Amino acid sequence: MRSLPVHSEQGFTQLEIVTVLVIMGILGAIAAPSFLSWVNNRKLEVGLAELEGTLIEGQNQAIRLSKTCTINLPAGSSSVLSSSPTECLRNGNRTLESLQLRHSLSTPSLSFDFKGRVPPSLISEETVVLSIANEISTPSKCLVIAPGIGLIRVGTYTGSPTTALASNCKTST
Repeated sequence: MRSLPVHSEQGFTQLEIVTVLVIMGILGAIAAPSFLSWVNNRKLEVGLAELEGTLIEGQNQAIRLSKTCTINLPAGSSSVLSSSPTECLRNGNRTLESLQLRHSLSTPSLSFDFKGRVPPSLISEETVVLSIANEISTPSKCLVIAPGIGLIRVGTYTGSPTTALASNCKTST
């Protein structure tokens, strides 16, 4: 019976391994900024959806419970969205982790009456801006609350990082 020759030298050489690692490093260096930008944009989109959902839930609960519901919007980083009374947010408080919150509200809260309307003292559009904490290269997201029935629109904030103006909240079409 004939046997096939057995090669004892199997595997990759050091040069082949180093070459593959260098190529992977170059590809990683090219892809990293795009990936980090995508992660930051996704974090902002999730935070904006959380903020919008919290306000809509507070508005709906005010109608359902036939009472005034106040949603607290503290400015700063890693803000905790809460309500007064607490049953206005059925699932409890929400934390906007790693996100910076600023707004144009005169007080850090927004109330909805038993019909889901904002108070008459709110005579102009109010803006809430979300940005990544300590990050200026990622565009901020914004939410604008209209006076009266409290309609909400969301978009990308194009203004200064220190302001919160409704005219700078651009919705995509």
